[in-house]
Amino acid sequence: MSDEMSGSENGSDESVAIGVLTPVLSELNELVALGLLGNYAIGGGVAVLYYAEPVLTYDFDVVCTFPQQGALIDPSPVFEHLKKKGYVFGEEDRIDIAGIPVQFVPASTGLMEEALENAYGVEIGGVKTRVLSVEYLIATLLDLYRPKDRAKLAVLLDAANQAVDDAALTSILAKHGLTEKWARFNEA
Repeated sequence: MSDEMSGSENGSDESVAIGVLTPVLSELNELVALGLLGNYAIGGGVAVLYYAEPVLTYDFDVVCTFPQQGALIDPSPVFEHLKKKGYVFGEEDRIDIAGIPVQFVPASTGLMEEALENAYGVEIGGVKTRVLSVEYLIATLLDLYRPKDRAKLAVLLDAANQAVDDAALTSILAKHGLTEKWARFNEA
């Protein structure tokens, strides 16, 4: 889903993907409006979809903050609200919203918090949302470095190469100790 596709409703596979995502995005925006969820942005495989061709992904990662203060994060108000609306828990800690397994990923201090702070405001299918920048998405996938993250990273780099700000990426990777991992990934 690139910027030019975000408003497209031409019956293509891309507009189908947009139609599938809009109920989830609407629910997320409602959670923010109700004060149950702080800031959020699309991360993981769905964020890769924003910049590149479709990739296999099992869930919709929502990098977020919760309004509660303190060392312990309590997502239960979000889950309780969604359960009241009829949504159910799926595998692990995912909640099924409109047929999409959604995982809330707290933006811990460091890379994820910075990625969330620097996410872009976009519109997908008429719904305002935020998505991690391509540079932070690269860094978060590199940080996790699971086989599925490396595969998404390869697809992302192939499709979004011209959109990557190399200086910003280099700075982010250096700041978060990912320069050597980046070099290893590029050698493979």
